[in-house]
Amino acid sequence: MLLRTRITLIVATGFAVLMLGIWGATLLRDRVAEAQEAELAIEGQTVLWREIVAFQTANLARIIERVDGSPAFRIALGFSDRPGVSAALQELGVNISDDATYFEVVSADREVMFSDGGSTNRYILDAGSLDRALKGEVLSGLRQVSANQVIVLTTRTVELPGKGTVVLVLGRDAALGMERFARGLSAVTTLVTLRGRVVASTDFRLWERAKLAITPRRPTSERMVLDGRNYNVTSIPVSDISASTVGALVSFEDTTETVQATAFIRQSAVAGAIGLVLIGVIGLNVFLWYSFRPLESAIDVLQALARGDTSVTVGHVGNDEIGRIASAVLALRGNVQALAETRRQRERVRRRQEAVISAELQALADAIDPTDREEVLALLARGSEGEQDDELRRVARVLHDLSRRIVEQHTRLSSMVVELREALITKTKLAGLQQELEIARQVQLAILPKEFPPDARVAIHGQMTPAREVGGDFYDYFMIDDTTLGFVVADVSGKGVPAALFMAIARTLLRSTALFERSPASSIRRLNDLLAVENEQMLFVTVLYGVIDLSSGRVTYVNAGHNLPYRITRAGEVSTMPSTGGMAVAVLEGFVYVEHELHLQPGDTLFFYTDGVTEAFDVDERPYGEERLEDLLKSGAADWSVPELSERVLASVHVFERGAPQADDITCLTLRYFGGHGPRRTR
Repeated sequence: MLLRTRITLIVATGFAVLMLGIWGATLLRDRVAEAQEAELAIEGQTVLWREIVAFQTANLARIIERVDGSPAFRIALGFSDRPGVSAALQELGVNISDDATYFEVVSADREVMFSDGGSTNRYILDAGSLDRALKGEVLSGLRQVSANQVIVLTTRTVELPGKGTVVLVLGRDAALGMERFARGLSAVTTLVTLRGRVVASTDFRLWERAKLAITPRRPTSERMVLDGRNYNVTSIPVSDISASTVGALVSFEDTTETVQATAFIRQSAVAGAIGLVLIGVIGLNVFLWYSFRPLESAIDVLQALARGDTSVTVGHVGNDEIGRIASAVLALRGNVQALAETRRQRERVRRRQEAVISAELQALADAIDPTDREEVLALLARGSEGEQDDELRRVARVLHDLSRRIVEQHTRLSSMVVELREALITKTKLAGLQQELEIARQVQLAILPKEFPPDARVAIHGQMTPAREVGGDFYDYFMIDDTTLGFVVADVSGKGVPAALFMAIARTLLRSTALFERSPASSIRRLNDLLAVENEQMLFVTVLYGVIDLSSGRVTYVNAGHNLPYRITRAGEVSTMPSTGGMAVAVLEGFVYVEHELHLQPGDTLFFYTDGVTEAFDVDERPYGEERLEDLLKSGAADWSVPELSERVLASVHVFERGAPQADDITCLTLRYFGGHGPRRTR
């Protein structure tokens, strides 16, 4: 980017920031002015409404005073002469035939003596207001007489012979005052109740289109655009004779012309400011272009010299700053020409030397491997500038290095031959060892129990997947007598051949012990004592051993440090079997194990597993976890067949691993109880 362009951009940015600051200050000032206008509008309309209500109540007070002073009215009211009262009111100019005028006379015992106008047969005052009026208080103001009717009223307390104290109530529809309020503001006005019902409006259609959501108890003033027109919408609360808010008076003042005029002035000012800024920026750029022309000519000469072109010269050389730059450029031009000639001579010498070296190197390159050949070429290319004057010494050093590499290559080849012989012997031994491990794996799998014979009372299925050729997990199940089935799941610490041998010993001892010791706790205690006596490798095994009475469904089990199995009811509820708190077998001789019992209902399933399931890891080193296993069992394990349950768990683990190597042996054992005399089941 040119210097004059950067200067122009900096100045333009300064102008833009200044304009934005002025614009922000203007917006802030407008916001403050709007807030002040809103406060003035609310205050002004509140005062205007109070004056209108005061004016109307004063008129009503004068009328009711004339009514009180009319003998005809008092006589007719004393004799409860309704036609006479109406005639007297007509003579006094009180027109109660329309719905806008309300007149009511209430006695001291709260009986309506006379009522006419819009509130016929209906109390105008509530009980509290009537009590105040009977005490002689003059009530003046608004009163909501129905859900959508508000009036302006005044009261007068008088004494009638034979009637005692009575209250005269005279009111007018508040819509009349609202219309006067609208004329005073030259605005559309609507009176609404606290529930949002419209009492009166000078333009119902405008109110319905506005769809305002106002809070009658809180004064507000806001701007609104409706049907292309701008309005100042002001809402002020109105109070009744009890000083309680009965609704709100909402005014719509059309300010379209004012808003449009203000917008036009603002847009014109913005356009003028932008125009002035553009003119200033363009003028500055033109001035800088004219001022920097000599400097640009000098830059062109320097760029030509950088390309090796010495034909370009400075057109004007003066005594000012530009002239001094031109003189320096001309001197630099002569130095560049001399330097270029020297460089060409040295380049010719270097090429001849490289030709000789390349020929010698090519002749010997076939004697070494590609890696050493590349290193020799790199060594030749790294020759220092000082050594280029004595090329023979450089060639001798390279040839010496090449000879050394040939000797080293021969030595490496001899060593590789020896290593290949040893690797072949090792491979032969490894193949034999792998064959022996495969035989051991087949033997280990062969000692696991085969498929359980079909039984109408129970179904059981086990599956083991070792992490190596042989593993330390095992499971077993066997009939102790006609009604008792023993089952076990165990996990030996460690992996490989030591764990497999320890597993075989533990399985054999447990099975032989279980046939004589009916108590699982006694069997595990005896197994622990036998394994802990001579345990030089410090191996241990976690065991869950139990027996089930097939006639009653009672399960007695011991958990020696193993994972908690899951119980799955016929309804699909999944829970863990309570722990017996036992220590792993072969850790401490003489440890006393405790057994627990639970009863299975027909259709209940027990699922046993080793930690190879929950501690399986995916490629991101995240564990499979018990929560994921529980979610899988809850997704329908009660409906799966016994073999299918183990297969689904194993498949879920493999999907989770996403190709990660199996971390530990995986063993699953599933037992489903059908009842002591249930029908023959196949799953």
